[in-house]
Amino acid sequence: MSDGRVRAFVLLLAVACILAGCSGGGVHFAGGQADTVPVSVSMTDTPPTGVSVLSFQATLTDARLNPGNVELLAAPVTVNLTRLQTETSLLSSVTVPPGTYTSVALTFSSPSPLTIENNSGGTLTDGVTNCLNGEVCTLSPAVSSLTGSVSLPGAGATLSGTTPAALLLDLNVANALANAPPLEATLIANTTVSQLAPEQGAPFETLEDVVGVVSGPSSGAFVLQTALGDYNITTNSTTQYLNFPGAVCSPVGFSCIAASEIVSVNMSLQTSNTLVATDIFYEDDSTALPEIEGVVVATSSLPAQFSMVVLQKTPAASSPAIGSEVEVALTNNAPTFAIDNLVGTLNTSAFSFAGPSDMIVGQEVSVQQGSGSTASVLQASRVLLRSSRITGTVATTAFPNFTVNGLPPFLQNASPAITQIEVETATEFTPNGTEYGGTAPVINDIADGHSISVRGQLFANNGNPTLLASRVVQNN
Repeated sequence: MSDGRVRAFVLLLAVACILAGCSGGGVHFAGGQADTVPVSVSMTDTPPTGVSVLSFQATLTDARLNPGNVELLAAPVTVNLTRLQTETSLLSSVTVPPGTYTSVALTFSSPSPLTIENNSGGTLTDGVTNCLNGEVCTLSPAVSSLTGSVSLPGAGATLSGTTPAALLLDLNVANALANAPPLEATLIANTTVSQLAPEQGAPFETLEDVVGVVSGPSSGAFVLQTALGDYNITTNSTTQYLNFPGAVCSPVGFSCIAASEIVSVNMSLQTSNTLVATDIFYEDDSTALPEIEGVVVATSSLPAQFSMVVLQKTPAASSPAIGSEVEVALTNNAPTFAIDNLVGTLNTSAFSFAGPSDMIVGQEVSVQQGSGSTASVLQASRVLLRSSRITGTVATTAFPNFTVNGLPPFLQNASPAITQIEVETATEFTPNGTEYGGTAPVINDIADGHSISVRGQLFANNGNPTLLASRVVQNN
């Protein structure tokens, strides 16, 4: 497998309760006390190419700063790492005593089963299940190095008063997964930690495309209930409200936010330790028909059905389980096909997602469950094109666009094969234009031959797969 990294960074901020709960007991933000430094935790990921990792959830059960054995997690936290190729997931916040800390002690639980497409050329096994070449399988790898200590560089991190600071935990997923055989996962041994600091006046981090159900909207704030936790979110005068139908609210504003709506939120974690929504995208008016989002892994049975691996679900209690492969039937409920308005209708007008002929492997779609759905077969009443997360290698650049090859094997082995993707970027993509990160904070830093992760809507485009990038992260 080529290199790919999962990053979890610990943010030292002022105190507020912004993340009300996560799976495994919840992620909570603790109140501040005198002579303490507040701490919050988040995670991001750049998973490897090689064997196609389609779903991989890990649970961090404990994190402590040393010396002092100071707890950083209020409760265990589970994150689906494959969702985080280009973005960040916030985990926790607590307060710690001021001082100099030289290491972080971590404890992971055994990871949830790993869903892969095996394109290794041979059989992969976890000792119980054999995954043949070309198959999508759910495996439970043997796990080692679940508990250990990771040193901070140099003299460590000195925390004083309530001065904001940040620590970045970086887990190399490619090195963490190895086919011994059987398949093994080694976590702590492939983790490093470093200290970060935001630019003056800038937020600590942005969290994007967090989909969930609105609860308790009041006085410019609401709770977003997701499969991995509940976020307490505030809004301000600069918050943008996007895609809300006129029948829901007019003019657009916080009055659009109603209990039981499904929305996607971009938000920023302020150094005041509050989550402020920058953009709120309307997705649906209720949870009456659950939304199951996943990555398309097979299209050979179209136009009748396609296969996908589930990445998230709204509401959280819906079935099927995250990581499971399901069939999506298109014949019973006459489903509509639509493009989620994530970059502006003007920018997607040249592309089509009107029916089964516009589907390709690698697209991420949200399927609205219709009548007759089961845990293994979804009867679609709507198929909505959302943002894919894809890692590959920069092949050529002709800014503002570039091409990516070296794609994950499940794309290269698809039918038809996807060996190259044209990536379009633009300042006109709403609401914020294409964002850049990693070693390429601006577009001109993108260089041929570098590993790159892109997020955006992927179109078949008549045999010339094209992705409209809302975010680009160069990994090396």
